[in-house]
Amino acid sequence: MSEYNIRVAVEADAEELQKLMYEAFTPLRELEIDWPSVNASVDLVKNNLITSTTFVLENETEIISTITVRYPWEGKRRISIYPFVWWFATKPSYDGKGLGSKLLKYVEETYLRDTLKAPAVTLGTSARKHPWLLDIYKKRGYEVYAEHESDDGDLGVIMRKVLIPERFHEDVLGHPPF
Repeated sequence: MSEYNIRVAVEADAEELQKLMYEAFTPLRELEIDWPSVNASVDLVKNNLITSTTFVLENETEIISTITVRYPWEGKRRISIYPFVWWFATKPSYDGKGLGSKLLKYVEETYLRDTLKAPAVTLGTSARKHPWLLDIYKKRGYEVYAEHESDDGDLGVIMRKVLIPERFHEDVLGHPPF
């Protein structure tokens, strides 16, 4: 194995992924952000692995970073006609090493753009409770296209990144169900 390997996660990874996400999302729990990924049980992680495509970046001993791609056909309340990335987490002990960015770039370019031929990708984040993530995604080429006030006083935003400009169509982007 090279220094780092990127692969699709399998059900046997569920416990390690749950621990990684619990550790990585501790700051979000402290901000009282209540997203499924923030408090995910092993069973919820397993369900995510079954219904979506979860990628991991690992070294020879452990999973370091993870991100999941949801598809428009998952569930009755889709965010967009384009794929949606979520459950993005990197072990805090690896913060600042660019490994989460490496995984996100792989998923955006190699998987979504080059393999699936997806013209765009979407994601959701908090613009009020942790606005630094909004800025990070903007620097990576994401743009806000929908906002909503949540019951807990947060401002949720849905962002998009165009991956294949000549195939992207604003009119099929869709609007989130809020």
